Amino acid sequence: MITAVKSSSNSRSRDAADHLEEQLRDVAPNERIGTKTELQKKLGVAAGTLNEALRLLQERGLIEVKPGPRGGVFTTTPDPVVRLGQTFLSVRGRPESVDHAVAVRNALEPLTVMEALHHRKAASVRALRSRIEKIAESIADDEQFLRQIWYLHEEIAEMGSNQILTSMYLGILKLVEDATLGVVPQSKSIAYKRERLRVHEMLVDAIDRKDVEAAERALEAHTLATS
Repeated sequence: MITAVKSSSNSRSRDAADHLEEQLRDVAPNERIGTKTELQKKLGVAAGTLNEALRLLQERGLIEVKPGPRGGVFTTTPDPVVRLGQTFLSVRGRPESVDHAVAVRNALEPLTVMEALHHRKAASVRALRSRIEKIAESIADDEQFLRQIWYLHEEIAEMGSNQILTSMYLGILKLVEDATLGVVPQSKSIAYKRERLRVHEMLVDAIDRKDVEAAERALEAHTLATS
């Protein structure tokens, strides 16, 4: 049952989208949830707010708006799967959008590493080594292992002085993180994860030493099975 939106923020359309997304979680795929007029009344929002909320939900791949007498707003088929190296992620929304975001992230990653290398500080390196320990501790948990690696890359990106690069990288990574519902169970072997841990240790060591050649070798190894 669709209920009215309670919003106290400046982004009522985003609140409406988040509210509707929450209520659609138990709705079957390809289910008609109503016309725009019906949803506008149920949510208690203006037509413009609803249209923007529906646009956001379409971008997330959660709904489809169909025209015609039998049209309306329908739920979509959930949980497509995206491959990330040897890891399979269940994602919400269109998998090609996540694939595109991952491709952009991969292109930006060497730039963030070199920025971090040239602007490293002792405190930042200590934080990276602490994160490496957390990655090692989570090696038995596929999802935590992946997310700890993502946190490491966030911290690397934040070390650089190029704020445009940092903002772009963090924005793309957040898009991937937000779209990820989880890691498909046992899609990563322990041997694979140990290798990923070793590669990220190489990255941190290269940043610590400001060793460009070592960083390039680590980045080359990193691209073989990106996490």
